[in-house]
Amino acid sequence: MHVRDYTPDDRDACLAVFDSNVPDFFIAPEREDFAAFLDALPGPYLVVVDDDGCIVACGGHAVVPETATADLCWGMVARPLHDTGIGLLLSEQRLRRIAEDGTASAVSLNTSQHTRGFYERLGFHAERVTPDGFAPGLDRVDMRLVLREQDDVVASDGS
Repeated sequence: MHVRDYTPDDRDACLAVFDSNVPDFFIAPEREDFAAFLDALPGPYLVVVDDDGCIVACGGHAVVPETATADLCWGMVARPLHDTGIGLLLSEQRLRRIAEDGTASAVSLNTSQHTRGFYERLGFHAERVTPDGFAPGLDRVDMRLVLREQDDVVASDGS
């Protein structure tokens, strides 16, 4: 397995990964939103490629400079490969890139109750849970990970 940057040639394979996760993790109408996202990426997007050259996972992030926050975007692993460590590999790569960039002091995401525990194990904390927030039976969980405390306001003497 290796992780690399997304290219437009990966679009259909990423859509297939999405499709494998409907209806348990995504709802079918979100496919159009995901396709539009892939066509106009707001930031880095990664794919995980298996030893046969197949894309088995994808996910990215976008930094919001005004809030010093990076949002994790559209992370997913092909359904038959859940619980194999691929999601951890992808998430660690995304978080590493965010930390290396140095722009964000926190990372946010929204996910469902099904993956909440996964992100909690990575250090994220739930800030809000909206029952049926994505669809009936699919709650929305807004989560946050603090990478570093935001810099204090510059002292009045300029130091």
